[in-house]
Amino acid sequence: MTAIMNRYVWIVWLLFWPPLIFATFYFFPPDLTNNLADVFALFGLLAVVAMMPINVKGTDLFFIQGISLAVFLRYGLFVETILTQLAILVFLLNLRVTKHDSHRYPVNMLMFLIVSLTSGGLFYLMGGSTGEFSGNAVTQLLPSMVYVFSLIFVNQILLHFLRIYIYKEKNTKFFGKDMLWEAISTAVTLPVGFLLYMLHTYLGTIAIFFVGVPFILASLMLRLYYSSRKVNDLLQKTSEIGQQITQSLDTDEILHLFLNEVTDMFVVHDAYIMDAEHVKKLTVIKSFKQGRGVIACPKENDFAFEEGISSRVWRSGRSRLYTKRSQWRNLTKGVLPKSANSVISVPMKRNKNVVGIITLTTNKVRSYEKHHILVLQILANYLAVAIENAKNYEETKRRSERCPLTSLYNFRFFGELLDEKYKRFDERPDPFSIILLDLDHFKKVNDTFGHHSGNEVLIGLANRLVEEVGDRGTVARFGGEEFILLLENHSHEQSLQVAEDLRCAIADRPFEIFNDLENGNRQVIYITASIGVATAPDQGEDTQTLIRNADRAMYTGAKQRGRNRVASYVG
Repeated sequence: MTAIMNRYVWIVWLLFWPPLIFATFYFFPPDLTNNLADVFALFGLLAVVAMMPINVKGTDLFFIQGISLAVFLRYGLFVETILTQLAILVFLLNLRVTKHDSHRYPVNMLMFLIVSLTSGGLFYLMGGSTGEFSGNAVTQLLPSMVYVFSLIFVNQILLHFLRIYIYKEKNTKFFGKDMLWEAISTAVTLPVGFLLYMLHTYLGTIAIFFVGVPFILASLMLRLYYSSRKVNDLLQKTSEIGQQITQSLDTDEILHLFLNEVTDMFVVHDAYIMDAEHVKKLTVIKSFKQGRGVIACPKENDFAFEEGISSRVWRSGRSRLYTKRSQWRNLTKGVLPKSANSVISVPMKRNKNVVGIITLTTNKVRSYEKHHILVLQILANYLAVAIENAKNYEETKRRSERCPLTSLYNFRFFGELLDEKYKRFDERPDPFSIILLDLDHFKKVNDTFGHHSGNEVLIGLANRLVEEVGDRGTVARFGGEEFILLLENHSHEQSLQVAEDLRCAIADRPFEIFNDLENGNRQVIYITASIGVATAPDQGEDTQTLIRNADRAMYTGAKQRGRNRVASYVG
């Protein structure tokens, strides 16, 4: 909610709440003669129950309706209204609502005031009466039923209005889960409230103890039951997420999937996954921001956690949980958002070593609980294993596809890539060419300067080819001093021009090497290359034919005609 809307809500509360309370007192004056102690006892019961809400699928339930019904039937509308307002205040204070969400005070107090006045008014219109129980429950049955149904429906109407016009929520349903749980909780608690009303007439204050204590214990047991259910649901979801991320062998996909699932599982406004394995400071490798989704962080980023909550988790290897901003604001240099309140940070461990940190934040106070640390720690362990598996796979794949000396693709990978191009040629009949080049008199380099110096030339040439070709094609080592390139979407004439540019880039720029066979000093040498070009499909209908024709062009058109030149295959 915006600051302006927050201000308007408080203005509306000041305009309507005091006059309505005064009007209720004026038209429904209470008779509290010798009953103040009972009223305070009932308020104590309401306050205790209000401090034990149960969160069921995102809906906060606190079973004060039954007690408020007993207060209403015994002491009238004004007393019920005041005690309900005070119970709502206790509920919100117990939640420790932040300044950002301070609008919840006037919104909830006005909403429950309207619900109390509407339900109570309809009760009186239906002929109901308040005071001591007369002994005839039948006369109170119809007005009480009207009171109950109006309590549910008016509350839902106001909630629906707030979601659409105040909170601007979309796709909100009137007959949703909130109404269902409200109806269930009301149906369970109102009979207890009616029983309390009847017993209070005959037994007095002691009835509050007889009914109130079991009611509080039942609320506490329900709270514990749903807490355990939430933990079980989280653990089941954790297992599902673990299976999903360990099935993938792509690191980026794993991180993206993990953040999507975790931010759906927890209340999260900002989330960070940090690398702590090969760096001297924590570096964010993937993050999430509400409204933007998962954000990929570049390798060279300034978003590094030099000091703060995450770095403390890194050094200690222990998780940390903070329920409000005042607990952690002196521990960080302002990296976390200013709106953040609750923070949970856990280490990712592999072989007892911290290899990363996962930090979640939300603007809500007390949003995370101790069992969330356990759940997130299990997820962090799953993530560490999944990333390790993906890295091992990527490294194995890299070694099988790359030349260990030059780090270029090897010929086996290049052949598979070329085969795939031919398979997709019917779908995308764009021309593509290969360039095959061989260094001239390279044996002389090895004999004169040593094989280590020759390897330096090959490495330098590989880097130069990748630099020159860029994203226009793929460079691979054919074998020995031969290299092969695939140019996609290049005509034969375009490919010949690229080949000529490569020939000049090789011949015109020297290579620096160490003279291992003589003095070991560094010196520069010049080399040249003979190059052959063949283009599919006209100069090769399959992979082997295309490569063979490029090889023929290189030897017959370039090598045999003086070297250091580019030749095209002629069929």
